[in-house]
Amino acid sequence: MGTLFLSFLVAIGGAVGLVIMSRTFDLETYTTRVFPLIPILYAIVYEMLEKRKTGKAKPIPPSQAKEEMKAAAATIFQNITVERIVLDVGVSYMIKFGLEVVLTAVYLSVGHYSFADAYGVFNIETVGRFLRGDHPWLGGSEGVLILALIALITGLGTGLWIGSTTRALPILEGVVAGAVVTVITTMTNLIVLYRHIEKLAEETVQNFGYVTHIGFAVVISLQVLLYGLWSGLAYRAKCKREARAAAKKAAKKSRK
Repeated sequence: MGTLFLSFLVAIGGAVGLVIMSRTFDLETYTTRVFPLIPILYAIVYEMLEKRKTGKAKPIPPSQAKEEMKAAAATIFQNITVERIVLDVGVSYMIKFGLEVVLTAVYLSVGHYSFADAYGVFNIETVGRFLRGDHPWLGGSEGVLILALIALITGLGTGLWIGSTTRALPILEGVVAGAVVTVITTMTNLIVLYRHIEKLAEETVQNFGYVTHIGFAVVISLQVLLYGLWSGLAYRAKCKREARAAAKKAAKKSRK
């Protein structure tokens, strides 16, 4: 658990360092392009810390460095297939879509609206509205809070799925899947949430005397980082459950 959060803090520290560097050296154009790599840093730092903690890390001779790097890269991305990422993204979107369907049902029931009153005559455009998340209940000041709740539950649910079913490195798979999910959700109603957080982040930075234009990259990277964090936590929880089950099984055998 500590390694997960330490890796997360290192990645966040890297993000803050990029913001400060971009302000100091006027490098915003370049740091904006580098920022999406921060989540990958999170996964790499976590693996390095885990190997160091377990004592499996060892010095690599220069002559073997290239081969070791290739082998390490192959190992890190093992079992992270296109099919697996598509499945992760599908699970994430189904959670989001299911939440919105439930909220729509509550909105229609509480407000005593008919479906036609809220969305008009059902046609192909209605399907498009649901896919985009263009719902009447998102209006008003509470709309952003509802979107934040949807994003949180979707991320947690997807992380639970990944951590409980993956055969790859859970954090890295969570980061990759989170990146794809985030790209897709920028074309849905969550773009409103991302822009709102971006605005708050830029206002906060300006209060400390900085002016930066990479706020949106920060928001997107944080979203991807959280997918990796949830996946890692879920995987740790699964490992603990399996260890307890194995211990109970061994205890029962010893009694016999």
